[in-house]
Formats: sequence, C-alpha cells, structure tokens
Amino acid sequence: MNKHILLVNPWIYDFTAYDLWMKPLGLLYLASHLKNSGYVVSFLDCMDRHHPHMPQPNNPGPKRLQNLGCGGYYREKIPKPVQFLSIPRFWSRFGLPWDGVTKQLSEIEPPEWVFITGAMTYWYPGVVAFSNLVHKFWKKAQVFIGGWYPTLCYDHACQWGFDRVIKGVDPLQVITQLRSDLKELQEIESYHQFFSVKPAFDFYSKLDYTVILTSIGCSFRCTYCASGRYYPKFWQRPWEQVFHEIIYDYQNYGVHDMAFYDDALLYRAEESFLPLLKALKKANLPIRFHLPNSIHARYVTQEIAELMLECNFKTIRISLEFSDAIHQQKTGSKVNNPIFEKAIQSFIQAGYAPHELEVYLLFGLPGLQVNDYECSIDYVADLGLKPRLSLYSPLPGTPDFDRVSLPQIQNDPLFQNKIAYLYLSEQNQLYEKLQSLKIVKNGN
Repeated sequence: MNKHILLVNPWIYDFTAYDLWMKPLGLLYLASHLKNSGYVVSFLDCMDRHHPHMPQPNNPGPKRLQNLGCGGYYREKIPKPVQFLSIPRFWSRFGLPWDGVTKQLSEIEPPEWVFITGAMTYWYPGVVAFSNLVHKFWKKAQVFIGGWYPTLCYDHACQWGFDRVIKGVDPLQVITQLRSDLKELQEIESYHQFFSVKPAFDFYSKLDYTVILTSIGCSFRCTYCASGRYYPKFWQRPWEQVFHEIIYDYQNYGVHDMAFYDDALLYRAEESFLPLLKALKKANLPIRFHLPNSIHARYVTQEIAELMLECNFKTIRISLEFSDAIHQQKTGSKVNNPIFEKAIQSFIQAGYAPHELEVYLLFGLPGLQVNDYECSIDYVADLGLKPRLSLYSPLPGTPDFDRVSLPQIQNDPLFQNKIAYLYLSEQNQLYEKLQSLKIVKNGN
C-alpha cells in the first residue's frame, strides 16, 4: 500500500489578512515531488477562497484588486490573545471555518504524516491549532512543521510537540531533512532538479491566479529582511523553464493573472528576466502580471520597463523604504534617490502613468523620526507616484531585530506581529496620521 501524506497550509490568526496573490508555492512543489516518489498526497489549503466549504468573505476588499484575482478572506472573530487585550483591534481566524476544516478532514483517508507549513513567525497559532486538530482525528499521524516560522524561531517551534521540526527554507535542505523519515522521497541534488516539476496547482478546484518564482535567495543584505540570510546562495532558474511553466499554467488552468514572488527579480536580468520578457512578448498571452514583492530600482532599465509594459505587467511596486540618504545607507544601500528617479523615469518613458507606480515606504523601523516619514511621503508624492506604507515586522536573525526595544519579542513570536508591534511600540497614532497624509498627497 502506498504511503499517505497530507500537506496543509493552515489558517491565519491575525488582526488582518488579504489574499494578495498568496499561494503556498513551496508546499505545491513538494507535493509534486512526493507524488513522483510514489506517495499518496492529499492537500488542504485553509486559505483557498474557492474551497467548497468556504463562505463568502466578510470583507471582499477593493474592487480593483478583486478584478485582478485577489480578494478578502472569510474571517471568524475569536478572542484575542491575552497579550493583545490592550490593542483596540479585532482578532480573527482567517480562512476556512472550523466546521469546514473538520468536514474536510473527515473525508480524507488517515495519513501517516501531516506536513504543516508555517509562513509568518507570528502566525504560529494557526499551525499549533491545526496540529492539535490533527491529533484529535488521527492519533497515529506524525505531524511535521516547516517554513519560516520554525526556521526563524526554532526553539519556540520545538515546544509544541511536533514529531519533526524542519529548520531551513532552502528546498534542498528541506528535502534532505524529510528524507530521514520519508524514505521513498527521491533525493534532490540541485535547484534545477527541484524546479524541474510543476507546482501542484491541480489540487485547487478553481484558480484566479498562479504564482511564479524565477529565483531563490537574494543578493542584498537589507538590515530588516531575513530572506538573503537563509539561502546558501542566490540562484536563478533557466528562463526557458520559467517560460514553459507560465505557458503550462495558462493552458491548463486558464488563469489570466500571475504574480512573481521573487526577492530579487531583476538581479542579473540579462541572464533570466530579460530573455523571459522577450519570450513573453512574442507569445502575446492574455495574462496580467503582478509584482507584489516589489522590485529593485537599481536594475530597472529602459528596455526592461518597455518590455514589462508590452507584456502587460499591471502591478508595479518599487522599493524605496526611505528618501533619506543616511537611512538608505544604514539599511543596506539597496537604492538611493538618483537611482530611484532614473528607474521611475524609465517606466514613465515606457508608457506607465505615474499613478500606476506604487512605492514601498517602510514604517516602524527603530531609530526613525516623524520628519523622516513625512519627507519620504512628500518625496514620492511630488513625483506623482503612489506611496504605500509597509509596516515593519521584527524578524529574528536580522540586524534590526536586536534594535527593537520590546524584550517580549525574543520569547514569543506573537509580538513580531506588525500590527501588534505598531501598538506596543506606541506608533499607531503616528501611523494613522501618516496614512491620512499619504491619502491627501495621493489625491484619494
């Protein structure tokens, strides 16, 4: 009898959550490798907005984003953790209702293993809740946990009694650790081999979009980001492989929206992204492409900007973080204002309107003052662009994490929640003020 494994993307427990082209891509690649190794694989994405047991979302979100494949999650308000009683925000379990999950589990043959992915460190309550539910259904099932949560907060993850805690997000490391228990899982010796399969989007009954990854890792070492610190090296997929995956998703799933989730999409673009764009232009697919993770202004060229427009890249987000040169240098020197302005000019000359370009500004980083934020918003708005305030979340393993003056974040990842950090660091009033300023400056 073939051995059975259940892969799970659990609920999100948080103040807020929205489906901005979110799919558990690593889990879907793993599913394909497990199937190729002879395992019987079941899959449950608690965040699947089109799951048969999913009610209509309580907050569908902006119509513009709905039209691009995104949408709000169904939410059930639940009691806040005692740590957050002072925060005047609702706490919710986002995703499939509890009864819907139990109904789905009752329809699944008992698995030998259950693998749960933990994305954000502060989403661990959803992981723990699902693990406890699994043990109520199947006493003998072994529960594995992997992803960013156990990687960044390994000791914390080990306290919950999981049968195995996978530390590391590099796919080769994950496969190696899994093979100690899943003996039939084929050895994966290279990134090229790992990405030789298609992610198992066929588990979904309906898809509004798919997600694409052209590389892993990041060549930068921004002081607030953990991505580049947990991969042995930056590696790019052959562009032909990525192109065929895009064609496959369009032909097999009929999606008209795709999102790139790279951390460094434009790095060494001449070897990967540029020839991919040229192939997409020639293919002339009726697909809208999106860049929710933002791109590095340093590597934007006139040719890239023109090809992105011709290939129907709709959501363009560019990282700036701060307009102040001192803070730009302190956080990693990823970009400066002349480089940023040159990138913006390339997009405008290509045919993008300024309001179509969204600029990430980072709010909440230790050491910044009111004037720093106001100057950044003014700078972006004066260029006619859309400023977007991105809330800082303290991540273990980053230089900025040790600068945060909330000692409780060291012991409980729950305090790494970006909304919680906003209130507990007493920056919420300033954030609301800046949000108003941003809206005024943006003309909305």
